[in-house]
Amino acid sequence: MSDTDQVYGVQPVLQAIRQRTPIDKLLVARAEGGQTQRIRELAKKQGIRIQEVPRAELDRRLPGVRHQGVLALLDRSEVETVSLASVLEEVYAAEEAPIIVLLDGIQDPHNLGAILRSAYAMGAHAVVIEKNRAAPVTAAVVRASAGAALSLPVVRVTNLKHALDELEANDVWTAAAVMEGTPAPQCRLDGPIALVIGGEAKGVRPTVAKRCDMQVSIPIRRGFDSLNASVAAGVLLYEIVRQREAARAAAEAEDDAS
Repeated sequence: MSDTDQVYGVQPVLQAIRQRTPIDKLLVARAEGGQTQRIRELAKKQGIRIQEVPRAELDRRLPGVRHQGVLALLDRSEVETVSLASVLEEVYAAEEAPIIVLLDGIQDPHNLGAILRSAYAMGAHAVVIEKNRAAPVTAAVVRASAGAALSLPVVRVTNLKHALDELEANDVWTAAAVMEGTPAPQCRLDGPIALVIGGEAKGVRPTVAKRCDMQVSIPIRRGFDSLNASVAAGVLLYEIVRQREAARAAAEAEDDAS
């Protein structure tokens, strides 16, 4: 893409370099040591141009931002995406059970970044977003994700319901996070699973929730409204991991007993 984008902060830039993200130029504040030295070393190994600049130059380019003395300039406006089919093929080839996160109308870049961060940390295989109803995965999202957006496959689809159809055809169960759903600990979430998280204002659309195999909720204090979308995603992803670990432990105990 022709527009120059940027990633800033030590961890996001390190992740960009490690993932061999195309970097046009790296700006590093003079006299910065510590973690930025590691960035310099990795960048030199990959032949990335490094320009030493006064810290004031980075402050000017990124006003009011905690850039930590490092800025990577990318020759694109958003992170590259992949197809859902390729993700599923790769996951099944590795003999793993897919964990896919679908986002229904997440518009806030910081929420999107936080969800990508939680999804990557919890072992999800991809995040699916709609082309016209979600924030693009730009530098702000990469920053909010602590670089996870550069490691976790992102799938952009025209229609979320078509993605649900494709998941069903590949033996993946789907669960929509809704306030009125069955408490997640009471649902079977340890197999191939796709979790749908709704937007900040309206949540999962009723037509999308109805299309899913399950509607799950998070047990919260009575009288409290709801959780932030990124927090809800993190809680439900942890429940998926917890159930998987419990199922694995039970299977191992059964093998030992036989």
